[in-house]
Amino acid sequence: MINIAADLQIPEIKARLDDLLDAEYSLKFFDSSTVSAFDLQNIDALLVRSTLSVNRELCKGTGISFIASATAGVNHLDIDFLESERIAWSYAPGCNAYSVIHYVLAVIGELIKDKLFQEKQSIGILGYGNIGKRLYKILRALNFDVYVCDPFISKPELVDLDSLLECDLVTVHVPLTFHDFYPTINLLNESHIKKLTNKIIINTSRGEVVSEALLMNVKDLIYISDVWINEPSPSRELIQKSYIATPHIAGYSIEGKLNGTEIIAESCAKQFQCLKTKRNESEKLPDWPHEINKIIQDVHDMSFPMALFNSELDLKSISASLKALSIKEIERGFRSLRENHPPRHDFNSFSFKNIVHLDKKLDTEFFYGLGRAGYF
Repeated sequence: MINIAADLQIPEIKARLDDLLDAEYSLKFFDSSTVSAFDLQNIDALLVRSTLSVNRELCKGTGISFIASATAGVNHLDIDFLESERIAWSYAPGCNAYSVIHYVLAVIGELIKDKLFQEKQSIGILGYGNIGKRLYKILRALNFDVYVCDPFISKPELVDLDSLLECDLVTVHVPLTFHDFYPTINLLNESHIKKLTNKIIINTSRGEVVSEALLMNVKDLIYISDVWINEPSPSRELIQKSYIATPHIAGYSIEGKLNGTEIIAESCAKQFQCLKTKRNESEKLPDWPHEINKIIQDVHDMSFPMALFNSELDLKSISASLKALSIKEIERGFRSLRENHPPRHDFNSFSFKNIVHLDKKLDTEFFYGLGRAGYF
């Protein structure tokens, strides 16, 4: 019998465990805001999200031998402690990559609509991992001038940080690190003020990657952020200064969450050597549920398919709700907005097979280009 404890906010975790575990198990749910070591006595496997700090205080004396986080990051896991105690651990890298890309593309659409950015301007991607690689392909398919910086990767198309900061828009996709060869804490800082004047930054990585001193002192910077220092009590002043401010929901699509669930359930089954043989089942994508002609109209009007991204993700509305919170409301409100984020699908989870037949004047190569980028 495998005794498993799982965050009650991990969607469909029981169904995925049933699908993948070829062994008897018990499942106990917990609330990450109140759980303690006392609640985890005699637990073998702990399945968590980023809202729970997994450390000595939580795990010591519980008997836990395996930790899995349904997230793409691991800053909430005390890896040194886990490894010192020989507690195996796993996470879900790339699970919400498309969700974050969707967020970035929705932001770009809002910037174009508000005449703050144009297709002919350049985009720099900071980080060439699970998100950066995919984002690079799709931005190229959308005909943007795109550059990438990642010191850990040697490729001819990559540039250094100073060159990247010459771009009109920089979107940040790096993990938060402190002690590596290239630590990312305060990676963008006051030394970059001149480079970032009159520029745009999109931050969906971690708040600490971009220095608040930079953000409060640089002139005419358009800042869009989904992540903040000191969450869930971020600086209200910085929230108000941001063009778009959201409560850490960029990766919160239905597909992003379910991908994380699938990955950690499989990791758990492998850890306890009870993985069922998986069936290869191909799912037919549902048709686009919104007004498909709106996508075509946006391509004609803006040279950018804004409706493809903002039909499922209304960033301006989410931002307005966060900005409306008072100082006294900020912590509770931030948590509430995140926990109650409306269900949304990634744009690549739908079929667009008929779109090329709706307008003969539309350059169908545009949509074929998106297909080659791995989306449709």
